[in-house]
Amino acid sequence: MKPFCETHQLTYTNIVNLKNGKLKRDEPRLVQRVLGSLGIPAQQLRFPLTSKTTWFVLPDAQALDSFQTQLHFLTGPKV
Repeated sequence: MKPFCETHQLTYTNIVNLKNGKLKRDEPRLVQRVLGSLGIPAQQLRFPLTSKTTWFVLPDAQALDSFQTQLHFLTGPKV
């Protein structure tokens, strides 16, 4: 994971904490940067505007398929 962080100029500690669900606060911009680093363009959406929940909108089915494939690879059983 360190080479990925270095290549994409991401802070290793933040990425590990994001992966483990241990960030001290929501970091939607970090999530958006990680998605972009994985080649998945995503836009943030907050609806309603007063909501604290951030949604990510993918541009098309191909981006969704890419996301699901990479998610399965990263979270699937290790062989």
